[in-house]
Amino acid sequence: MKKIEYIILGHLNPDVDSIVSGVLLERYLNRLGYSAKFVIPDLEVDSENIDICCRYGINLRDYKDSLPDDKEQKYILVDHFERTVDGQVVGVIDHHPTGKELSYPYYRNERASSTASMIVKGREKQFTTEEICLAVLATMVDTVSFHSSKTLPEDVVWVKDMVNSYNLSYSQLCKEGLCLTNICKADDFLWHGLKEYQFDDKKLASSSVLVLNPNNYKEMLSNAFLLIQDYVSNHSLELFALLIHDMTKFQSDVYYISSHKVEKEEFDHFVSRGSEVIPELEKKLYIKKLNII
Repeated sequence: MKKIEYIILGHLNPDVDSIVSGVLLERYLNRLGYSAKFVIPDLEVDSENIDICCRYGINLRDYKDSLPDDKEQKYILVDHFERTVDGQVVGVIDHHPTGKELSYPYYRNERASSTASMIVKGREKQFTTEEICLAVLATMVDTVSFHSSKTLPEDVVWVKDMVNSYNLSYSQLCKEGLCLTNICKADDFLWHGLKEYQFDDKKLASSSVLVLNPNNYKEMLSNAFLLIQDYVSNHSLELFALLIHDMTKFQSDVYYISSHKVEKEEFDHFVSRGSEVIPELEKKLYIKKLNII
Protein backbone atom coordinates (compact mmCIF):
# COMPACT_ATOMS: atom_id res chain seq x y z
CA MET A 1 0.00 0.00 0.00
CA LYS A 2 1.25 3.49 -0.85
CA LYS A 3 2.17 5.46 2.27
CA ILE A 4 -0.71 7.68 3.39
CA GLU A 5 -1.16 9.86 6.43
CA TYR A 6 -4.39 8.38 7.80
CA ILE A 7 -6.01 4.97 7.29
CA ILE A 8 -9.69 4.94 8.19
CA LEU A 9 -11.09 1.69 9.59
CA GLY A 10 -14.64 0.57 10.27
CA HIS A 11 -15.37 -2.24 12.70
CA LEU A 12 -14.90 -5.92 11.90
CA ASN A 13 -17.43 -7.17 9.33
CA PRO A 14 -18.45 -3.55 8.60
CA ASP A 15 -22.12 -2.70 8.19
CA VAL A 16 -23.60 0.05 6.02
CA ASP A 17 -23.00 2.83 8.56
CA SER A 18 -19.40 1.72 9.10
CA ILE A 19 -18.72 1.58 5.35
CA VAL A 20 -20.48 4.84 4.49
CA SER A 21 -18.76 6.62 7.40
CA GLY A 22 -15.37 5.47 6.15
CA VAL A 23 -16.07 6.59 2.59
CA LEU A 24 -17.42 9.99 3.65
CA LEU A 25 -14.59 10.69 6.09
CA GLU A 26 -12.01 9.74 3.45
CA ARG A 27 -13.50 12.20 0.96
CA TYR A 28 -13.90 14.94 3.57
CA LEU A 29 -10.32 14.71 4.86
CA ASN A 30 -8.86 14.60 1.35
CA ARG A 31 -10.79 17.75 0.44
CA LEU A 32 -9.21 19.42 3.46
CA GLY A 33 -5.77 18.56 2.11
CA TYR A 34 -4.96 15.50 4.19
CA SER A 35 -3.88 12.15 2.79
CA ALA A 36 -6.55 9.67 3.91
CA LYS A 37 -7.78 6.28 2.72
CA PHE A 38 -10.66 4.12 3.90
CA VAL A 39 -9.62 0.47 4.00
CA ILE A 40 -11.66 -2.72 4.44
CA PRO A 41 -9.18 -5.47 5.42
CA ASP A 42 -11.97 -7.93 6.31
CA LEU A 43 -12.23 -11.09 4.25
CA GLU A 44 -16.00 -11.28 4.75
CA VAL A 45 -18.72 -8.62 4.66
CA ASP A 46 -22.42 -9.49 4.97
CA SER A 47 -23.93 -9.79 1.48
CA GLU A 48 -26.88 -7.45 2.07
CA ASN A 49 -24.49 -4.70 3.18
CA ILE A 50 -22.49 -5.18 -0.02
CA ASP A 51 -25.69 -5.06 -2.09
CA ILE A 52 -27.05 -1.90 -0.44
CA CYS A 53 -23.75 -0.07 -0.81
CA CYS A 54 -23.46 -1.16 -4.45
CA ARG A 55 -26.94 0.19 -5.23
CA TYR A 56 -25.80 3.59 -3.96
CA GLY A 57 -22.51 3.72 -5.84
CA ILE A 58 -20.04 2.22 -3.35
CA ASN A 59 -18.04 -0.69 -4.75
CA LEU A 60 -16.37 -2.42 -1.82
CA ARG A 61 -13.63 -3.77 -4.07
CA ASP A 62 -12.32 -0.20 -4.31
CA TYR A 63 -11.62 -0.27 -0.55
CA LYS A 64 -10.51 -3.86 0.06
CA ASP A 65 -6.84 -3.91 1.00
CA SER A 66 -4.44 -5.30 3.59
CA LEU A 67 -3.09 -3.10 6.36
CA PRO A 68 0.56 -2.06 6.31
CA ASP A 69 3.11 -3.52 8.71
CA ASP A 70 4.08 -0.10 9.99
CA LYS A 71 4.22 0.93 13.66
CA GLU A 72 4.14 4.59 12.63
CA GLN A 73 0.93 4.36 10.57
CA LYS A 74 -1.91 6.54 11.90
CA TYR A 75 -5.46 5.18 12.06
CA ILE A 76 -8.88 6.76 12.51
CA LEU A 77 -11.67 4.44 13.68
CA VAL A 78 -15.27 5.02 12.61
CA ASP A 79 -18.38 3.40 14.09
CA HIS A 80 -16.34 1.74 16.87
CA PHE A 81 -13.79 2.82 19.45
CA GLU A 82 -11.24 -0.01 19.68
CA ARG A 83 -9.32 -2.13 17.19
CA THR A 84 -5.94 -3.81 17.31
CA VAL A 85 -3.62 -2.44 14.62
CA ASP A 86 0.13 -2.31 14.01
CA GLY A 87 0.17 1.43 14.32
CA GLN A 88 -1.31 4.36 16.23
CA VAL A 89 -5.02 5.05 16.65
CA VAL A 90 -5.13 8.85 16.60
CA GLY A 91 -8.85 9.41 16.15
CA VAL A 92 -12.27 7.90 16.84
CA ILE A 93 -15.72 8.92 15.61
CA ASP A 94 -18.38 6.67 17.08
CA HIS A 95 -21.96 6.59 18.33
CA HIS A 96 -21.63 3.78 20.90
CA PRO A 97 -20.84 5.56 24.19
CA THR A 98 -18.94 3.46 26.70
CA GLY A 99 -17.93 3.67 30.32
CA LYS A 100 -14.34 2.88 29.41
CA GLU A 101 -11.80 5.65 29.77
CA LEU A 102 -10.09 6.06 26.41
CA SER A 103 -7.34 8.52 25.59
CA TYR A 104 -6.95 9.21 21.89
CA PRO A 105 -5.69 12.50 20.42
CA TYR A 106 -9.17 12.95 18.90
CA TYR A 107 -12.10 11.14 20.49
CA ARG A 108 -15.74 11.80 19.67
CA ASN A 109 -18.22 9.24 20.93
CA GLU A 110 -21.78 10.37 21.51
CA ARG A 111 -25.34 9.23 21.15
CA ALA A 112 -26.43 9.54 17.52
CA SER A 113 -28.55 7.58 15.07
CA SER A 114 -25.51 6.87 12.90
CA THR A 115 -21.83 7.71 12.67
CA ALA A 116 -22.36 8.92 9.11
CA SER A 117 -24.79 11.59 10.31
CA MET A 118 -22.20 12.76 12.87
CA ILE A 119 -19.66 13.26 10.09
CA VAL A 120 -22.02 15.23 7.83
CA LYS A 121 -24.28 17.22 10.18
CA GLY A 122 -23.24 20.85 10.31
CA ARG A 123 -20.93 20.39 7.31
CA GLU A 124 -23.53 19.65 4.63
CA LYS A 125 -22.17 22.25 2.22
CA GLN A 126 -18.88 20.35 2.05
CA PHE A 127 -20.61 17.21 0.75
CA THR A 128 -22.29 16.42 -2.56
CA THR A 129 -25.95 15.47 -2.92
CA GLU A 130 -24.88 11.87 -3.49
CA GLU A 131 -22.89 11.92 -0.23
CA ILE A 132 -25.77 13.48 1.69
CA CYS A 133 -27.92 10.64 0.38
CA LEU A 134 -25.34 8.11 1.63
CA ALA A 135 -25.41 9.64 5.11
CA VAL A 136 -29.21 9.50 5.16
CA LEU A 137 -29.10 5.91 3.88
CA ALA A 138 -26.70 4.88 6.67
CA THR A 139 -28.95 6.52 9.23
CA MET A 140 -32.05 4.73 7.93
CA VAL A 141 -30.31 1.35 7.84
CA ASP A 142 -28.71 1.72 11.27
CA THR A 143 -32.02 2.68 12.89
CA VAL A 144 -34.10 0.26 10.78
CA SER A 145 -35.98 3.21 9.32
CA PHE A 146 -36.37 4.82 12.76
CA HIS A 147 -37.77 1.70 14.46
CA SER A 148 -34.66 1.14 16.58
CA SER A 149 -34.48 2.53 20.10
CA LYS A 150 -31.20 4.24 19.18
CA THR A 151 -33.16 6.72 17.00
CA LEU A 152 -32.87 10.29 18.22
CA PRO A 153 -35.69 12.77 17.44
CA GLU A 154 -33.21 15.39 16.23
CA ASP A 155 -31.83 12.91 13.70
CA VAL A 156 -35.32 12.23 12.35
CA VAL A 157 -35.71 15.98 11.84
CA TRP A 158 -32.28 16.15 10.16
CA VAL A 159 -33.06 13.27 7.78
CA LYS A 160 -36.37 14.81 6.71
CA ASP A 161 -34.68 18.16 6.23
CA MET A 162 -32.02 16.53 4.01
CA VAL A 163 -34.69 14.68 2.04
CA ASN A 164 -36.53 17.93 1.36
CA SER A 165 -33.43 20.04 0.74
CA TYR A 166 -31.76 17.61 -1.67
CA ASN A 167 -34.88 16.08 -3.25
CA LEU A 168 -34.16 12.52 -2.03
CA SER A 169 -36.63 9.63 -2.18
CA TYR A 170 -37.76 9.16 1.40
CA SER A 171 -39.91 6.12 0.61
CA GLN A 172 -37.02 4.35 -1.12
CA LEU A 173 -34.61 5.11 1.70
CA CYS A 174 -37.15 3.82 4.25
CA LYS A 175 -37.44 0.60 2.24
CA GLU A 176 -33.65 0.21 2.22
CA GLY A 177 -33.62 0.62 5.99
CA LEU A 178 -35.81 -2.46 6.49
CA CYS A 179 -33.09 -4.83 5.27
CA LEU A 180 -34.02 -8.43 6.06
CA THR A 181 -31.38 -11.07 6.71
CA ASN A 182 -31.14 -13.90 4.22
CA ILE A 183 -30.97 -16.95 6.51
CA CYS A 184 -30.29 -20.23 4.74
CA LYS A 185 -28.50 -22.24 7.43
CA ALA A 186 -27.90 -22.28 11.17
CA ASP A 187 -24.48 -20.62 11.07
CA ASP A 188 -26.04 -17.50 9.51
CA PHE A 189 -27.22 -16.71 13.05
CA LEU A 190 -23.60 -16.81 14.20
CA TRP A 191 -21.90 -14.86 11.45
CA HIS A 192 -24.43 -12.20 10.47
CA GLY A 193 -23.43 -8.82 11.86
CA LEU A 194 -20.80 -10.48 14.05
CA LYS A 195 -18.95 -8.07 16.33
CA GLU A 196 -16.50 -8.68 19.14
CA TYR A 197 -15.93 -6.49 22.20
CA GLN A 198 -13.03 -6.34 24.66
CA PHE A 199 -13.66 -5.07 28.19
CA ASP A 200 -10.42 -5.32 30.13
CA ASP A 201 -9.68 -9.05 30.25
CA LYS A 202 -13.22 -10.09 29.24
CA LYS A 203 -14.35 -10.67 25.67
CA LEU A 204 -17.92 -10.59 24.36
CA ALA A 205 -19.33 -11.17 20.92
CA SER A 206 -22.68 -10.54 19.30
CA SER A 207 -24.58 -11.15 16.07
CA SER A 208 -27.86 -9.76 14.81
CA VAL A 209 -30.51 -10.87 12.31
CA LEU A 210 -33.70 -9.25 10.99
CA VAL A 211 -36.53 -11.59 10.01
CA LEU A 212 -40.24 -11.36 9.24
CA ASN A 213 -41.31 -14.29 11.41
CA PRO A 214 -38.86 -15.71 13.97
CA ASN A 215 -41.07 -18.78 14.49
CA ASN A 216 -40.07 -19.97 11.02
CA TYR A 217 -36.52 -20.49 12.28
CA LYS A 218 -37.19 -22.39 15.53
CA GLU A 219 -35.79 -25.67 14.24
CA MET A 220 -32.62 -23.92 13.03
CA LEU A 221 -32.05 -22.16 16.34
CA SER A 222 -31.11 -25.24 18.35
CA ASN A 223 -28.28 -25.95 15.92
CA ALA A 224 -27.33 -22.28 15.92
CA PHE A 225 -27.01 -22.32 19.71
CA LEU A 226 -24.62 -25.29 19.53
CA LEU A 227 -22.50 -23.55 16.90
CA ILE A 228 -22.40 -20.38 18.97
CA GLN A 229 -21.46 -22.28 22.13
CA ASP A 230 -18.54 -23.82 20.24
CA TYR A 231 -17.56 -20.34 19.10
CA VAL A 232 -17.72 -19.08 22.71
CA SER A 233 -15.44 -21.88 23.91
CA ASN A 234 -12.97 -21.65 21.01
CA HIS A 235 -12.63 -17.87 21.33
CA SER A 236 -12.55 -17.74 25.16
CA LEU A 237 -15.62 -15.50 25.31
CA GLU A 238 -17.42 -14.55 28.49
CA LEU A 239 -20.74 -14.40 26.62
CA PHE A 240 -22.34 -14.19 23.19
CA ALA A 241 -25.48 -12.09 22.55
CA LEU A 242 -27.65 -13.18 19.62
CA LEU A 243 -30.25 -10.56 18.64
CA ILE A 244 -33.26 -11.68 16.61
CA HIS A 245 -35.45 -8.83 15.43
CA ASP A 246 -39.06 -9.53 14.42
CA MET A 247 -39.70 -7.12 11.56
CA THR A 248 -43.45 -7.82 11.54
CA LYS A 249 -43.82 -6.49 15.10
CA PHE A 250 -40.61 -4.45 15.43
CA GLN A 251 -39.78 -6.33 18.62
CA SER A 252 -36.63 -8.20 19.59
CA ASP A 253 -35.46 -11.29 21.41
CA VAL A 254 -31.92 -11.47 22.78
CA TYR A 255 -30.31 -14.81 23.56
CA TYR A 256 -27.40 -14.67 26.00
CA ILE A 257 -25.27 -17.70 25.23
CA SER A 258 -22.39 -19.03 27.32
CA SER A 259 -20.48 -22.27 26.86
CA HIS A 260 -23.01 -24.13 29.05
CA LYS A 261 -26.37 -22.34 28.89
CA VAL A 262 -28.73 -20.12 26.86
CA GLU A 263 -30.94 -17.44 28.40
CA LYS A 264 -33.57 -15.41 26.58
CA GLU A 265 -34.74 -11.84 27.11
CA GLU A 266 -37.74 -10.41 25.26
CA PHE A 267 -38.09 -6.74 24.36
CA ASP A 268 -41.31 -5.00 23.36
CA HIS A 269 -39.39 -2.78 20.92
CA PHE A 270 -36.60 -3.03 18.37
CA VAL A 271 -33.68 -3.18 20.77
CA SER A 272 -30.41 -1.45 19.96
CA ARG A 273 -27.33 -3.60 20.31
CA GLY A 274 -24.95 -0.63 20.57
CA SER A 275 -26.91 1.56 22.98
CA GLU A 276 -28.81 -1.03 25.05
CA VAL A 277 -27.55 -4.62 24.95
CA ILE A 278 -23.77 -4.24 24.95
CA PRO A 279 -23.62 -1.29 27.42
CA GLU A 280 -25.77 -3.30 29.85
CA LEU A 281 -23.47 -6.31 29.52
CA GLU A 282 -20.47 -4.03 30.04
CA LYS A 283 -22.01 -2.76 33.30
CA LYS A 284 -22.65 -6.31 34.51
CA LEU A 285 -19.07 -7.32 33.76
CA TYR A 286 -17.80 -4.27 35.64
CA ILE A 287 -19.97 -5.01 38.68
CA LYS A 288 -18.87 -8.65 38.58
CA LYS A 289 -15.24 -7.53 38.55
CA LEU A 290 -15.79 -5.23 41.53
CA ASN A 291 -17.42 -8.04 43.50
CA ILE A 292 -14.47 -10.33 42.78
CA ILE A 293 -12.00 -7.66 43.92
